[in-house]
Amino acid sequence: MIKDPLTVWNGPFPYDALAPAGITPRSTQAEVEDASFTLMTRRLMNPVTQKAWDELRDVRRRLLADFLLYDVDPADFDEARQHVRRELADPGEPSQVTDALAAPVEFLDDLAGDLSEVTLTPPPPVLPRDLDAFPPQSLIDSLISFDR
Repeated sequence: MIKDPLTVWNGPFPYDALAPAGITPRSTQAEVEDASFTLMTRRLMNPVTQKAWDELRDVRRRLLADFLLYDVDPADFDEARQHVRRELADPGEPSQVTDALAAPVEFLDDLAGDLSEVTLTPPPPVLPRDLDAFPPQSLIDSLISFDR
């Protein structure tokens, strides 16, 4: 079973916290009840595992935790992995993109006819208005000083 990655839980998800004790969604309720002994013998009982154990002992809370899990057949993983590899090997291009990028010949002919009246000339050079108004050399010399 796989946990939904967007699962929001108050604290660590109970099955994640109790995984070192071997508690999974497939564990029986009796195994969950006896998990405290396993946690204590392995010195894993702490406030986090205690809370997780308490949550899974309550049937309603356990059903809520189980509701957030997906039952997935392991054989489906290989099939999905192969499908992704095939798609990534040759991603291609969807036909909608090709259709949207292909311009009809009639449209291009009309556009060429409209543009035949336009003459292209380079823009005139742009010079600053105050090209002759640079500061005098004496001002520049007074602003710049060198250590001697």
